[in-house]
This record gives sequence, C-alpha cells and structure tokens, in this order.
Amino acid sequence: MEKQQSVFKVYSCFAEGMKGVISEIEVSVSPGLPTFDIIGLCDSSIRESRGRIRSALVSSGFFLSKGHITVSISPAYMRKSGSAFDLPVALGILFVSGQLPIEEGKKVYAEGELSLKGEIKGTPGAALRLMSIGGDIDYMIIPGDEKMSAGCAGIKAHTVDTLDDVGKVFIEGDYSPQSFDDEMKIYDDEFIDISVLKGQEKASRAIRIAACGMHNILMLGSPGCGKTIAGKILAGIMPQLSPKEASQVFAINETAGLFDEEKGITRPFRYIYPGISRSQLMGSSGSLFPGEIAMADNGILFADEITEFPAGILDILRLPLEERIVRIQKEGNTYTYPASFIFVGAGNPCKCGMLYEKGSRCVCSPNTVKRYQSKLAGPFMDRIDIVTEMRSIEAKDLEETSKKTEGLLTPAVKEKVKEIWEIQKERYGGDRIFNGTVSVADADLLRAGKDVVEYASDAAIRGGMSARGYSKLLRVGRTIADIEGRSDMTRNDIAEAYVYKRRI
Repeated sequence: MEKQQSVFKVYSCFAEGMKGVISEIEVSVSPGLPTFDIIGLCDSSIRESRGRIRSALVSSGFFLSKGHITVSISPAYMRKSGSAFDLPVALGILFVSGQLPIEEGKKVYAEGELSLKGEIKGTPGAALRLMSIGGDIDYMIIPGDEKMSAGCAGIKAHTVDTLDDVGKVFIEGDYSPQSFDDEMKIYDDEFIDISVLKGQEKASRAIRIAACGMHNILMLGSPGCGKTIAGKILAGIMPQLSPKEASQVFAINETAGLFDEEKGITRPFRYIYPGISRSQLMGSSGSLFPGEIAMADNGILFADEITEFPAGILDILRLPLEERIVRIQKEGNTYTYPASFIFVGAGNPCKCGMLYEKGSRCVCSPNTVKRYQSKLAGPFMDRIDIVTEMRSIEAKDLEETSKKTEGLLTPAVKEKVKEIWEIQKERYGGDRIFNGTVSVADADLLRAGKDVVEYASDAAIRGGMSARGYSKLLRVGRTIADIEGRSDMTRNDIAEAYVYKRRI
C-alpha cells in the first residue's frame, strides 16, 4: 500500500576520477520555518540547485513543500559537485510530500540537471556514473540526451525530458525501461593510406609491427621526411574499436566534455608538443580532469619534436609507459586512470636534423649530436620498443608520391593487424593484452626456444641493453613471428627486432 513517508531515499551517483560512487539522497520535510538545506560536503553547483529545483517544480505544476526541507547527500565525508543531483533531489521532495505516489521499499535511481522551466538535461560523466549502477534498482530514470551513455554502460533505463514526463512515470505507471546498445556510434576515423609512405620501407615495416603488438615507437629523421604522416598512418591501420574499448573511450571523453557526437566514437589520436605542461599531460589534481595520457587510452599518444621536450616531461611519461596507468594525487587519495596506448615519438636526430641524410649534409659536430640526443635519456629509451630512422625520399620516390595508387592498401593492412590481435587474445587469454603490454615476457609463453633466448641474450649484451631492453627485444621478436605466421620464434625474428632496438 502506498503512503506518504517522512523521509525518502533516492539513489544517484557522482564521479571520483574514473569511477562512479553511488550516493544516497535522503529528503525530509519537518514542521518549521520554510527553509531548504542541502548537506553532505556539496559544492556551490549543488547548493545553487535549490533555486533551479524551486522554479522547475512550480513551472511543472508541483509545489515546494512548506516547512523545513533537509536534503542529505551521502557519503557525507566525500566532496561532491555537479548539477546531476537536481533531478533526484526534486524527486525526493515530490515523494516525501506525497505529490508523486511510490510504493514503500522501491528503489529509485535518477540523475539530471533541471532548467527553470522543468526541462531535464544530461551532464558530463554520465557514462562513468551509469557504469557503476547495480542491478537492484526498481526505477532507473535518466535524461533523454544520456541515451548513448546508457548504451555505453549497457543498462536499461527510462528516459525523460521534463518533470512532466517524470510525473507520468509514477502517476500513470508509464515506466518502460529500454536498452540503448544501438546508440553506440563506433566509427573508423578518416585515415591516410599507407601507400603514401613511399621510399620509407623500414618505417613502413616498423609502424606495422608497432600496430600489431602495441609497441611504443620512436621515429627520428630530417624535417619534412614524413614522421608525422607515418604516425597518422599508424592510427589508420589499427582495427576499429571493440564495444568494450568504445565504452572506455566514450566514458573518458564524455567526462572531459570533449565528445563530438557527429564524429562518433573513434580510436583516440592525441597530439602533445614540447610546451605541454605537467597538468595537461597528467591531468588536474584539483578537478581530477583527465590529461592527455589518459585521453589517449586505447589509441595513440603522438609526441612531436620529442627531442625538444623538457627532461621533466619525459620523466613523467616513464611510469605510464611501463604500467599503462596514470595516477593523480588529491588530498591524500590516489586516483587511477587507464593509459594503454601506443606511444609514438617523432623528432630530429640532431640539431640541424640532417644526421641520417646522404651526402654528409649534417653540419653538427659529434659532441653536438651526442649532447642533442642525450635529451632522450636511457631510462626513457628503455620504454621504447622500436626505433627507426627516416630520411628524405629520393627523386624517383618523390615522383611516385604524386601518382595515384590503384586501390587502398590500408584496409588490407588493418585486417592483418586485426588477425594478429586475435592471435594474441588467444595466447594471453584476454582482450587488451598484447606482446607489447603483457606484464611478463615469459620465454615459454612467447614460444622462444633455448637457442632463441641465448641469441637474444647475446644480442642484448652486445647492444648494451638493460633487462627491460632485453624483454622488449623478445616482445618485438614475438610480434614479428606472428606477422610471418610462425608459432615459434626464430633467430631471424630476434635479428630484425634488434635492428629496431638500436641505441641512438
């Protein structure tokens, strides 16, 4: 039997870093002077909701209860922000005052910002919040413009656009939750065909290996030789996002307010430059806003002019490149963001940029070259799997770049990369685990025989590699073997991998 309750609880959620925290919103109305208090470590965006809620209720034919209204948003010890609490607070007032009927014990989840006219709007971070909802909710109420977020979270919900729509749900029993999986718009981004990379056979091979095994790659060459183009081609040969990857990409972009609905969900390609700040790269510890490292998850982080980056910025990159996560500290708490991407560095090999050009065109002294390349310190270079040099293309190849290629090569390459990804999925028993990201380079798991391991060990010693460098050598060798269709690694695979692990 339905009855008016003295305190009513509505469930909602707020984001803390990359996770949602379920919140209980308790609303009570007691006799006394007309007041409206919201407690629970709420910021001004929540406290200001009192004006929006009052106007929205009146505009929609409801009223604000007389007496002392107290709204408690838990957990009370955690700071909260955002206007998504508007709708659940308004619903709590309507339930506790008897304006909307509700059976006792029913759980209601709601989120959304209210306009003064009673319209309900979505807010950033909806996907993260909805991903955190359990299955024991009786009424799931979300704004109509959060359909893609619901599809991303894989939940069923009833969408509303106004407070009048909310009234129909509870007064007329018009509750019809739906699934929104078809709202997920996953696209391939526009790509530059790999055929454009003429006269750069080594770089072309290197980016294919990087894409197949999710290996970090560094390209060094003269200005205008095609390093940036090669990075964009690498993005184009990576397979389309899986639904799980798309959910992760959408969630972080939507949280940051950077999602472009017209473009849809595409594999990230984030560009960083020498003047980037620590907070832009890592994320803001004040607002927990994700930085470029987190935004590149499931895609590519492209560092242009990497030899001009300050040493401090390169040092920041070392841990995310190793652990595939980024951590932000705030008020004694640690917030973790996923950061599994291919790092692509591009830069000049020396101050004049002509070190690798034919005909002794470099004007830098050996000491100048050494000093310039020392900016890429050993610990950072240890995190790089593949290093390849690029040169200005010769006249005959330059002419070829202006000729139209019959058919596109990238779709076939992309299909091959997808095939190699499936091999690794079977090998490691899970999605998003690749030769370049697997936690331990175990010889048995990588199918490296005793002779191959000894050969790789000798090569690592000759090349002055660290233990991490030796591990990278085996990983890249495994990817080369996969590309060539070999179940077991051979010395030839290690020999080619060694070519790409040279010390600059």
